[in-house]
Amino acid sequence: MLGNLLAMYLSKLELQGFKTFAQKTALEFMHNVSGKRGVTGVVGPNGSGKSNIADSLRWVMGEQSMKLLRSKKSEDLIFSGSAKKPRAGFAEVSMTIVNDSNPEIDLPEIVVTRRLYRDGQSEYEINKQQVRLVDVALLLAQCGIGQRTYSVIGQGMVDAVLTAGPAERKEFFDEASGLRPFQLKRQSAMLKLDGARENLHQAEVLLREIEPRLSSLERQVKRLKQREALEQELQTLEREYFGGVWSELRTHLAQAEKSAKELKTDFTARSHEVEKLEQELERMEKATPVSSELRELRVSIDALKEERAKLREQQIRLESRREVAQVQAKHGWSPLPLSKIIERIESLSRKQDELLAEFEAAKPDWDKAKKLAQQVKEENSKLLSQLQQPAPEAPKEDKGAVETEREMAKLAKDMSAVASKVGDLETKLQELNAKEDRSRSELFELQRKLTAKRHEAQQAEQKVSAAAVDMARLETRRESFLMELRQQAAQAENQLDELADQAGKSDEASQPEALRSRMQRVRSQLEWIGGIDPETMKEYETTKARFDTLSAQSTDLRQAIASLETVIAELDRTIKEKGDVAFRELNREFGVFFKKLFNGGEAELEKIEPETLAAEAEEGEEGEAEEKVGEARQQPAGIEIHATPPGKRLKAIALLSGGERALTSIALICAIMAINPSPFVVLDEVDAALDELNSRKFADIVDSLADRTQFIVVTHNRATMNKANVLYGVTMGDDGMSQLLSVKLDEAGANQLKT
Repeated sequence: MLGNLLAMYLSKLELQGFKTFAQKTALEFMHNVSGKRGVTGVVGPNGSGKSNIADSLRWVMGEQSMKLLRSKKSEDLIFSGSAKKPRAGFAEVSMTIVNDSNPEIDLPEIVVTRRLYRDGQSEYEINKQQVRLVDVALLLAQCGIGQRTYSVIGQGMVDAVLTAGPAERKEFFDEASGLRPFQLKRQSAMLKLDGARENLHQAEVLLREIEPRLSSLERQVKRLKQREALEQELQTLEREYFGGVWSELRTHLAQAEKSAKELKTDFTARSHEVEKLEQELERMEKATPVSSELRELRVSIDALKEERAKLREQQIRLESRREVAQVQAKHGWSPLPLSKIIERIESLSRKQDELLAEFEAAKPDWDKAKKLAQQVKEENSKLLSQLQQPAPEAPKEDKGAVETEREMAKLAKDMSAVASKVGDLETKLQELNAKEDRSRSELFELQRKLTAKRHEAQQAEQKVSAAAVDMARLETRRESFLMELRQQAAQAENQLDELADQAGKSDEASQPEALRSRMQRVRSQLEWIGGIDPETMKEYETTKARFDTLSAQSTDLRQAIASLETVIAELDRTIKEKGDVAFRELNREFGVFFKKLFNGGEAELEKIEPETLAAEAEEGEEGEAEEKVGEARQQPAGIEIHATPPGKRLKAIALLSGGERALTSIALICAIMAINPSPFVVLDEVDAALDELNSRKFADIVDSLADRTQFIVVTHNRATMNKANVLYGVTMGDDGMSQLLSVKLDEAGANQLKT
């Protein structure tokens, strides 16, 4: 235990908003100076707030008593503000403990934080993780640290051990001597033992109550044993019947599901084909509008119409001129009259208009168009032949007639050219017509395929619907079967597949009606015998299970009681052995430190057994003697302190002076620290009541114990300051805040020697 404690030390203390430490303040502590654990001194004038450092350590370790924290309410722990500094919203203290080699704790560094807000909310953290107060107390207990032991000794606690009663001293010494864990284990074992005995008593009472009822239930169950054979037969028949029916249903369902799946796949494929054909049809329908060649042909025809109109105007003018020439002619040549020419040209124009209208129609009649084109061609040829007949020479002196004939000839030539172009257009129209016919033929073929595929898809869909109807019929049959199963043999529902596999190997399973008939006969026999009251069977099973459980619990409790009694006996031996050793060491060390402090004298500790306390109680008043004796015999053994300073014969603690009581308390505390050192000890003005000589003695003792325990000493004495490795000075300005100044005395002394 000693090695484990020495493997830990207090590294750092951080305060913010705690009492007078409004600003964040950090104290770092020495832990290894010349082979010692280190002594840190905290000094300062009265009222500077130096004792608040000890209070902060006690508070962060979980102290709940406002009296020990020198406050009336929790809000007093938060900096209340001053004329120059507003009050703080929370108080926070963090304590850092370094774990070098303690195997019981797997954390190399432990940072315990406690935080308090003005609304009363409190938080605890271990290494930045929020925990409960009990978690903090448990961890610190594993470290050998506790706020109620001698880890933090305040100004008013020095004399507390001396003024306490023998039993209270015993508890303090047991905890300081390291016996408290064993005592807690014994206390826990005793509580478990009492609980086990109480549980055993209750179990035995219940067993006595249950046993008669269980016997009655067993007699009732025996009368129903004759049903077991019929029930077993019925169960076998049910397994064969339901297994056979399920095997048939399962096979048909599997086949129907497979067929439905295949039909659905076929329907899906045909639907996709229909969809593709519809897309192709839509594409071809979009591509069927009048082609660009047809549009160009129409433009050409329009141009010919305009040219034809111009030619007609020229023919009318020339005809007028020629008629004048014919009147003057003296020979018998009779040219084509102008009215006939105009009539022929108008007829030819009407046929061309009809031909053009037929081309522009949405659905042209190609036979009619061909016929009109042929008529246009014949009319044009006939007109040209008549217009191209040679005319007699006009008299030389009639130059106008000659000119007119020339223009007429040229006009005839132009008309011939127009007719030729019309013929070319007819040829192109025929070719375009053939091309359009081929496109429409492909479109009609695609529509025919689409209609056929749609019909096939409809047939596939009808097959899918028929398969779905078959599936629904089989599923309805399955639901009826399962309903019958749940009514008659619900326990077999989870084994249907296994029953079906077994039924496939049985010949009887193929005859479900015969099995059903036999099942009905067996059920009738069971009804004739009489129905089993399910509550009676349930009550019997429950009562039997409870009786068996209580019997087993009684056996386990007896074994647990025996085991706990053994553990308690071992703990008692351990506590007694370790307690005797610790008491002897504590008594020896107490005498040694007492003599150091008093330069002689005698001091010893005396155990007071319960019988002694009872005997003292019997000496009291008669009316209260019996009650006090009973209480005394139940109390634990106590410890009495005897101290005789040199030159005196007094042993009673109450007769010592204040200084002698302080020295005696310090000697006792030092003895405890000597036999079971804590990782660190905070002494808050423990030496305040000592004179200069005793202060030096106290400082020497602290220095001698520093190789085992890390000390943080709040003091005014120079002797104690001289033993400190680090000295923190606490001051307070007019803003009401405590501030720190630190000096490492070893380095300061070395620098002074160098100079």
